[in-house]
Amino acid sequence: MATASFIVEGMSCDGCVSAIRRALAAVDGVQSTDVNLATGEVKVEYDPQRAGTSSLQNAIRGAGYDVS
Repeated sequence: MATASFIVEGMSCDGCVSAIRRALAAVDGVQSTDVNLATGEVKVEYDPQRAGTSSLQNAIRGAGYDVS
């Protein structure tokens, strides 16, 4: 397993947190997510054989948020 951390912009409520969790859960290989609304940080534990950081970032962008 590997862990990636991202800063996500545009989160403003618990609904945003849920949307990001759902988007990441749909990525094959994602084991767990930790979304911190206060800091804007998202930590993802994933299988690097099945997912990469670009697919994780694309999932967050697909949910409507900017990610770096």
